[in-house]
Amino acid sequence: MIEKLTFGLFTKEDSHNFMRLMKYVRPYKGRIIWALIAIFGVAATESYLAAFIAPLVNQGFAPPSAPPELNTATGIIATLQNWKAQFTYMIWGTPEKVWVVPVFFIILVMIRGVCRFASTYLMTWVSVMAISHVRRDMFDKMLLLSSKFHQETPSGHVLMNMVQMAEQSISNASNVFITLTRDTLIVIGLVCVLLYLNWQLSLIVALMFPLLSLLSRYYRNRLKNIIASSQQSIGTLNNVVNEVHQGHRVVKLFGGQKQAADRFAEVNNTIVRLGKKITQATAARSPFSELIASFALAVVIFIALWQSQQGYTTIGEFMAFIVAMLQMLSPIKNLANISIPMQTMFLASDGVCQFLDTEPEKDTGTQTLQNVSGRLKFENIDVRYREDGKKALDNFNLEISPGERVALVGRSGSGKTTVVNLLPRFVEPSAGTVYLDGTNIADLTLANLREQFALVSQDVFLFDDTLLANVRYSRPEASEEEVLAALKAANLQDLVGNSPHGLHQPIGANGNQLSGGQRQRVSIARAILKNAPILLLDEATSALDNESERLVQQALENLMHGRTSIIVAHRLSTIEQADRIIVMDDGHIIEQGSHQELINKGGYYAALSNMPKVGG
Repeated sequence: MIEKLTFGLFTKEDSHNFMRLMKYVRPYKGRIIWALIAIFGVAATESYLAAFIAPLVNQGFAPPSAPPELNTATGIIATLQNWKAQFTYMIWGTPEKVWVVPVFFIILVMIRGVCRFASTYLMTWVSVMAISHVRRDMFDKMLLLSSKFHQETPSGHVLMNMVQMAEQSISNASNVFITLTRDTLIVIGLVCVLLYLNWQLSLIVALMFPLLSLLSRYYRNRLKNIIASSQQSIGTLNNVVNEVHQGHRVVKLFGGQKQAADRFAEVNNTIVRLGKKITQATAARSPFSELIASFALAVVIFIALWQSQQGYTTIGEFMAFIVAMLQMLSPIKNLANISIPMQTMFLASDGVCQFLDTEPEKDTGTQTLQNVSGRLKFENIDVRYREDGKKALDNFNLEISPGERVALVGRSGSGKTTVVNLLPRFVEPSAGTVYLDGTNIADLTLANLREQFALVSQDVFLFDDTLLANVRYSRPEASEEEVLAALKAANLQDLVGNSPHGLHQPIGANGNQLSGGQRQRVSIARAILKNAPILLLDEATSALDNESERLVQQALENLMHGRTSIIVAHRLSTIEQADRIIVMDDGHIIEQGSHQELINKGGYYAALSNMPKVGG
């Protein structure tokens, strides 16, 4: 179907993903039908305006046509031979009736304006609604994607897909739909007018269409790769801006403004260069299209002059023919230029569908656990992030008892964080099994598995919302009294009491209105409120000063009480309180025991403990 509508300019493969997105506009087919009716109205009035010229000139500025004589055989034959003149007479009658033409002209223009407004408004309304549903599905899909996807995909490209690509796929579809239907119908209507006025001259006009089609094919092939590269560069630019915005302190502290500016300029210049190529191709196509039309017009005028001398055409018919032909230029140009928005539409549809087709994290489990004690077992675990890369964990085995505090210690890259990420299945093992209370965690639903864990990490993430909303994020149904109790346990009662807004005070984007220690304690309060049986602490105190660490450590003691806790830390004050310390290196356990036992051994841990921070 798409090949027929676009005269072969685009193939079924080009339109495959676009047609998938059409499910988002099907619920609004009633409005689309009304828009089509309005488009038919535009096309009909446009064509009829050209047809008015002939009777206006012939009956108003030239001797009127004689009434048809149908009483004799000779009169009937003459009427058939000069049928157009007689048809004009039957419509307009005497020259006095020609004065009705201006009134009809105004009415037609008003009808055309109403139809144009209706078609544009209805299709824009449909596209806005469809775009919102596309973005909703893309956002829902993003929530299901794995941690690996979020780590490997630049945020700028995700934003471009969800914001720009979603809009381009649907809004361009609306514009293409209007252009294809309206301008094609206008051209068809005007062609009918031309055939009615002078079929011989119409054949000359018809020669334009194959030439214009070839011209569009040429520019379509030239623009496809340019537009794709431009969209990719825009995603890269979004990522550059996002990185500078989020890492502004690093940029300023290390004097990286010039590097950031150079990187931005490089990508921006690429977009400018590609934009120039698109502009050059677009600008060059219109003059060529007009040149083809002008040749056709010149031939039409030449032949029309000859016909006029032979008495085969009238002045009104010739003027109407020229007007209709000139009216065709704009819709023909629109159809010739449609390849750019259509190509953008197809490429954007590819990006949207590629995002929607991204494989979500595996949630194949069917079992659920209730009243979890917190017993954990890692059995023969291998983790390899890349197939050809080094193992992050190699035949890793560990058992943790309910309520036990276990600290993971080792230099950077030893596999500590990988162990933590295995439990909520942010990372999948390449081999081996992880058990929770004797059940393979792969057999549990992700929702039920993750209910059993609370996480406090060095990289605290808070939402641009109130203090209440951030703490209650872990348990939305919690009452304000429960939130206040969690904040008190996290040593944050002063934050509530010192603010006139109390729990409803805004904390800014990622908690930028709070200190580092306060942000960390808000994340601890969030974990306390969740009341999960297993606690994961990943460098929770590594970036704090001594006073903040003291307050956070007190809050963590309240949080860890009665829970299985896995602690990744470098500070000795955090580690030495653990029931058992696991010393790791290159994905293996090389030592384990209590703080004092490992010190007495005088091994790897004892050497690390003499450093300001244990591990790297």
